[in-house]
Amino acid sequence: MPPLSFSIRAAGASDRVPVTRLLRRSYPQLLCHDYAPTTLRAALPLITSAQPSLLGCGTYFLAEDDETGVVIGAGGWTDFSPARGISAVGDGHMRHLATDPDHLRGGVARALTQHALASAHRFGMQRMHCMSTLSAQAFYSSMGFEAYGEIELTLAPGVYFPAVQMIRDVC
Repeated sequence: MPPLSFSIRAAGASDRVPVTRLLRRSYPQLLCHDYAPTTLRAALPLITSAQPSLLGCGTYFLAEDDETGVVIGAGGWTDFSPARGISAVGDGHMRHLATDPDHLRGGVARALTQHALASAHRFGMQRMHCMSTLSAQAFYSSMGFEAYGEIELTLAPGVYFPAVQMIRDVC
């Protein structure tokens, strides 16, 4: 099979359906080995819909298969924390990275992360934070992020999601 050819572009409001489709295909398959079924039953409905604020921010990106035009990956960054709002000056936050399960290990997530880091650098970010799923911790480590400890995200009242706080320099 020839290597996958894909392009990266900024997401927009019109990408809500394809991004939601990607998240609903990716997260249930990729998270099931590291999270209890009860945790996933509560969390998946909250994390598998495209976030309008990300789609319109200009720093959330899509990877599209060059042959089919299908969205096979998504991810980006913001200068505000998804958990606590405003961040320190120079701090960015990786946001909602996902790869289609059929395209794992094809360089999609790596390319999106590198693209996001380059974008963050152009905007003057110095550090990039990430609240990694347990499943993605090894990937983020391979991208230069260091784990600073496990945390529990509150996704909604009574819905808690274990994650790993990670950080790296942007450059």
